[in-house]
Amino acid sequence: MKSFRLHLTSVFVLSFSLFSFGQDDLATYNLKKGEAFDILLISTKPNSKEAFKEYREKAFPVAVEMGYSFLPGFNISEILKGSLSPKGMIMGKWKSIALREKFLAEIDSRVPNFHEMRSQIWSFFTVTYYEVPTDISFQLDSKKVIVATAFWKKEKTPSKLDTYLTRFKSGVKKTGGTLKLELVQGKSPSGYYYNPDYMIIAQWDSREEFETFQKENLKIDGDFVKDINQFILSK
Repeated sequence: MKSFRLHLTSVFVLSFSLFSFGQDDLATYNLKKGEAFDILLISTKPNSKEAFKEYREKAFPVAVEMGYSFLPGFNISEILKGSLSPKGMIMGKWKSIALREKFLAEIDSRVPNFHEMRSQIWSFFTVTYYEVPTDISFQLDSKKVIVATAFWKKEKTPSKLDTYLTRFKSGVKKTGGTLKLELVQGKSPSGYYYNPDYMIIAQWDSREEFETFQKENLKIDGDFVKDINQFILSK
């Protein structure tokens, strides 16, 4: 049953992203300063194909009209830390924060059953969006080990979190990893709330290199970190 659900989510990730990987299994992202970058975490319900077809026909055109562009998405093949268990990560972008929030404000009037359709399709669905601070281009290689890590800090400990993150990022580089994306100051709408204080997507050439990083990371004092979600992304 687990493998069936992962396959089902894979189909929906591909359909939602309107994207297929190239021959080199590379996903390419080009983000421009001022755009809004979306990260959606999802788990798909069985027998939701027809509901998704309606959702795609009704909601997608409105999103595109308001400046949405589809970006490559991934399955979540392994949960390493945290109590949440999404099965897929959808990524996309909007031409601006203003247009992203215009969609949130107007979608109910444009598609009255928008949220009802989402509840029919997904058992888990979160939305976090970030304003892109500068032009960013990066690639993720599904043949390698791609890891997304989200951090929440305890109250009144921002400087300690900064120190922890500095050591975390240094550890990524020392073990052969590459920092692909760092995200802060996100926004998350009511009903789909998921808003970590900091999110990092990193990539290693091998599982062995990543496991070396994990062992080193355990040595870092993280008592001031309230929670961590960490999962491996795959094709």
